[in-house]
Amino acid sequence: MHKSNSAGFTLIETVIATALAAIGFALVFQGLGGAARLTQASRETTRAVFVAKSVLAENTSSADETHHQGITDGIAWTLNASIIAERADGVKLVRYDVLAEGAKGRRVHLVTERATSP
Repeated sequence: MHKSNSAGFTLIETVIATALAAIGFALVFQGLGGAARLTQASRETTRAVFVAKSVLAENTSSADETHHQGITDGIAWTLNASIIAERADGVKLVRYDVLAEGAKGRRVHLVTERATSP
């Protein structure tokens, strides 16, 4: 009798190696998909921050209580200004709240307080 020492892989070894490779590729692609979603969410948050800062920069000169809303670059924003304190000489401390929200629900809330003279 002649024993054959074959140097190849058995069918079971090949199936197991293929299954492990498929699982590995699935995990890699799942990780890449998650990274893409995080990148998109980060972009939306960054846009919301820029819009909120812009709204604050454009609307903090008024010393009156006010409420404004709008949409800029696809970001919905709301500005509330409220007088916190007022001195006898007319100087007011005003609190400005801006809430900016993107289409995917990413929210940014900025608050600042400024003193305004009459």
